[in-house]
Amino acid sequence: MDLLNTGFNYPKSEKNLPEVPDTYLKDFILILVRRTYMGITKKFLNMFKSGKSEEEGERVHEEAQVSTQKVRYDNFLTALSEGDLDTRWSAVRSVGDLGEPFIEPLIRGLKDDYWIIRRGSADTLGKIGAPAVGPLIEALHEPGDDVRQEILRALQLIGEPSVGALLQGMKHSHPFVRSGSVQALGIMGEKRAVPQLIESLKDTDARVRYESAVALGRIGDPRTIGPLIETLNDAKEQVRMAAMATLCSLGETSIEPLIRALIDPNEDICRRATLALVTIGEPSVDALIKALIDQNPGIRKGSVEVLGQIGNTRAIPPIMKALDDPERSVRIEVVKALASLGVPAIAPLMQVFREGNFMMKTSAMEALWMLGQPATTPLIMVLKDDQSDVRKRAALLLGEIGDQKAVDHLTSLLNDENIAVRREAFEALEMIKKRNA
Repeated sequence: MDLLNTGFNYPKSEKNLPEVPDTYLKDFILILVRRTYMGITKKFLNMFKSGKSEEEGERVHEEAQVSTQKVRYDNFLTALSEGDLDTRWSAVRSVGDLGEPFIEPLIRGLKDDYWIIRRGSADTLGKIGAPAVGPLIEALHEPGDDVRQEILRALQLIGEPSVGALLQGMKHSHPFVRSGSVQALGIMGEKRAVPQLIESLKDTDARVRYESAVALGRIGDPRTIGPLIETLNDAKEQVRMAAMATLCSLGETSIEPLIRALIDPNEDICRRATLALVTIGEPSVDALIKALIDQNPGIRKGSVEVLGQIGNTRAIPPIMKALDDPERSVRIEVVKALASLGVPAIAPLMQVFREGNFMMKTSAMEALWMLGQPATTPLIMVLKDDQSDVRKRAALLLGEIGDQKAVDHLTSLLNDENIAVRREAFEALEMIKKRNA
């Protein structure tokens, strides 16, 4: 249908009266208003000529105004409810100046089958302003997302006059109204709503909790970090994901609290705090490196794990220092992290393999074994090391890795002067033989 044609088509009666020629809706109604007004004015002048009282003249004048308003209302209402698409579109765009009497018809227009009528109704309600706020909030009962989208648009256009009512709407008995109010305040970036939004993170309705987490992300207030971390334990996955997305969007301000959450008594919160830090990525690396010397072993362990998953090679030297951490659980995570960091970790691991203390050597061996074939060549190179212990451990690791490339080098080690080295070389060759049989 051509929306540029704004002509008003009269509804046809049962007698099939001929159509009135097209004209602009506003012009048509203006003609009706003028005729009505002129008739009443003529009546008023005749009364004046006949010597009627001034009081009665004022009454007639008031009647004229009321009648004029009624004509305008009736004709616009007819256009809004009974006209075709072009007519309804023209009426929707025209009634903004007429105000409150048309709020309810425009609210109904938000449910129109045609998007352009829904959008026009929202824009016009936004133009009417404060008087439309209450009906719009009540209309949030509507479950349809397309309708709710236009309601939110209207409230956003109204802006400041709607804030107080929306804050009250967050306490409404109907969850749709609560969630819509939360959503509107978030879209508007209303910082005054932060305390109430934090409270709504514990609403009985999952949709309200979800919209609260999203709204807090749009507002971006650091006061929300603690409550959002608690929300990582929500029963509903969509709520947990929204809370985590908001924490990630807050960036650096949420990093330290998330690191502290790595030792939360609730394992689910620990796991999701880890995921959030990994998602934040590079901006969290410095804080995580600093946490490697934290007094709490849980913080050290969690920080190593996150650094390994982020995969920034800048973390390799500080992680290497943790190979002899007094806590075994931390050392295990260090080994995993170095293995996950891949080839860049091999050179520093080989150095510790040769020169570190016993505990560090043992951890380095495990990391090299986890790295697998990429570590084969560096281990072959130390088969001729001056230290028999280094040769023996290298032979052992090559057998565990099982790379055929090491066979000739291990065979030459069968003539080593050290019996323990010869034995490890033989065992390694047998292992490689079985693995590749």
